Amino acid sequence: MIKFLVPVNFAPYTINAINYCRALASKVKGEITLLYCYANVVGEDSEADENRISCREEAMAELEKLKKHILEIIPQNDAIAITNTVIDGYPEDVIAKYSRDYRPDLIVMGTKSKGETIKELLGSVTFDVIKKVTSPVMAVPNDYILNIDKITNIMFVNDFENFEYTSLHKLIKLVGAFDTKVYNVHYDPHGKEKIDPNQLEEYIDYCKSTYRNQDMICDYIYGEDLIVATQVYIDKNNIDLMAITRRKRNIISQFLHPSRTKRILFNAEIPTLFFHQ
Repeated sequence: MIKFLVPVNFAPYTINAINYCRALASKVKGEITLLYCYANVVGEDSEADENRISCREEAMAELEKLKKHILEIIPQNDAIAITNTVIDGYPEDVIAKYSRDYRPDLIVMGTKSKGETIKELLGSVTFDVIKKVTSPVMAVPNDYILNIDKITNIMFVNDFENFEYTSLHKLIKLVGAFDTKVYNVHYDPHGKEKIDPNQLEEYIDYCKSTYRNQDMICDYIYGEDLIVATQVYIDKNNIDLMAITRRKRNIISQFLHPSRTKRILFNAEIPTLFFHQ
């Protein structure tokens, strides 16, 4: 059974994440843990007083309402276990610590709309969690309109040079129950003439032999800007979900180069899944 962790602060963007997680769990027969972090500051918007909870008992009562709502709209033959948890502390710390013990297969978090202010970007709980945890994290935009049956075209931004087999395997495990087409895509800013055809062929052979029942293609995207290149590909192929692997970089690399993760997270208009390497 696949374990899902959904941090909740009762704002609309976290409710949207819950609905997306529920759709996934219904397909893969997973269990969901709804986690509320009880602190003076909750969620991504510290000024959202309307979402504040006055005590731990109130938080648990609200989680019970969410649990009841989820169970009511799930088909009776979809056996999904839902657990509610309230822990004192700030979300970015509590979620990371809880994940180390719970070891979820996927953390599902909501994000606010595209085009946030600099202050909100720097204070994003979702971004902090992505940096701190080792479990995959799915960011679901607040404006994303959920269609349970529409997880059809998936774009996996890959690195054929390093053969990200672990991330690919986790992705297939999560979406294997859906009728999906996976676009394995490598980003190269230098153009098509710089690609190594042998690497592509090796990767294609591996995918065909390992995932025989999965509709999958391997492709390249080009351009000076990763965000622009991926968005063009997303629009062209009607992508419903994007997945990407984050790599740990040394201190010098982090200082010299802007964070691609942050740019992707706050420019995405579709759910984005972040793996770690």
